[in-house]
Amino acid sequence: MKYRCSPVAHRHGKAALGLALLLLCTPLLQANTQYFQAPLNAVKWEPSAENLHCSLSHDIPLYGRATFAQSAGHELGFRMTTKWSSGLNAKQARLRAMPPEWRPQATGQNLGEVRIQPGNTPFRLDEPLTRRLLMALQNGMEVSFTYPAGLDGRNHTRVSLPGVNFRQAMDEFVTCLARLPVYDFADFRDTVVHFAAGNDGLSPKIHQRLDAIAKYLGTDPTVKKIIIEGHTDDIGQYRDNGKLGQQRSEAIRDYLRALGVPADKFELRSFGERRPIYTNTTDKGRARNRRAHITLVREGGEQAGGQH
Repeated sequence: MKYRCSPVAHRHGKAALGLALLLLCTPLLQANTQYFQAPLNAVKWEPSAENLHCSLSHDIPLYGRATFAQSAGHELGFRMTTKWSSGLNAKQARLRAMPPEWRPQATGQNLGEVRIQPGNTPFRLDEPLTRRLLMALQNGMEVSFTYPAGLDGRNHTRVSLPGVNFRQAMDEFVTCLARLPVYDFADFRDTVVHFAAGNDGLSPKIHQRLDAIAKYLGTDPTVKKIIIEGHTDDIGQYRDNGKLGQQRSEAIRDYLRALGVPADKFELRSFGERRPIYTNTTDKGRARNRRAHITLVREGGEQAGGQH
């Protein structure tokens, strides 16, 4: 750790502690390198699990925040945000995993070069490299980002993430990740299935899609409403087509209910032949019009738009 901290930070009460640390724990300059790292006795990794999103974060004094995160349906990733726009001339940073001072026998790892991006988030890592960082921290290593900090390239900045107090937070993070569904809301909020002529029977293809929807609904409590709209082609009587559209909506509802979806989430509608989206003058067009449209609505009314 490259901080010089006065003992006064430990002699005052909690109200003065934060200010004392800020004023008295400043990064040292050693060999033309400016170091940013939390004091070892203040390292805190914070796991969070909410709304189909998992994160594991760590604050770096005077620099910014490091965050591992994954949302449902997306890859695991890492980002480093700073308190100011980077404005760095450097294009890349060297990423290394080094053993702590109390493990001199351990071997360090060169994790390669990473691109520095403009703005307040200079570092964004893909899933494979993110997993390597997590493994290094879990093994007690110190992960560092080092990059030139001046026009002449002689000065450097080094930002370090310590593997201290990491394992318990990592366990909570991994537990959250294991509960994330494979898909996210965008994969299910808008579904169209098709029926045979004059029929409300559910095909194996429809069964497969409804099985996936029911599984997703079991993981996302923010979905408050399921709108099912039944449609037909224009073959047959107008009134009969209205009934057939309703029967198609009900068939889908009944199947989802049998899979455990609560009955009070459903809103059924039938448009019969009134809302074709293809011509009814061809067999292909009529086949596309024999459909049901399933829309998932979240809290606040979020849903897909457009006609289907």
